[in-house]
Amino acid sequence: MPKKFKFKLEGLLKVREFKEKKIKIELGELLKEMNDVEDRIRVLKDEIAQTYEAQEAFVAEPAAGRMIQFFPAFIEAKNNDIKNNENLLYSLKRKYDEKVQEMSKAKGDVKIMENFKEKKKTEHYKEIEKKLLEAIEEHTMAKKFREKGENL
Repeated sequence: MPKKFKFKLEGLLKVREFKEKKIKIELGELLKEMNDVEDRIRVLKDEIAQTYEAQEAFVAEPAAGRMIQFFPAFIEAKNNDIKNNENLLYSLKRKYDEKVQEMSKAKGDVKIMENFKEKKKTEHYKEIEKKLLEAIEEHTMAKKFREKGENL
């Protein structure tokens, strides 16, 4: 019975596969965070639009001057929040791009190891086949030799 193929670098392959999976998870988290930031920006813009509508309704009625000052300050604060979130989104996109590069490298490392494993596996089975053919040939030769000896 031929011995089973055992890849000596299986541990390294597992480590590289684990690293690839870890990067995939990090990419997913970054995408989720980017979507959350984009949603926050959208909400802030909606709040600004609602504030303008409320300001128009408020100005139509007689009101105190202090209340009217609230609207520009509120809108400015919301615009600052939007700028901060846009900066955060930009940095997240840069991190995402870096992770994509890291992911492609990790995938390449895994692919190299898998190809190497397949090469070694093929070599192993070719060696087993070669030994099997040699054994068959030896057995055939011995059988012919015995038959030859019986015929004499």
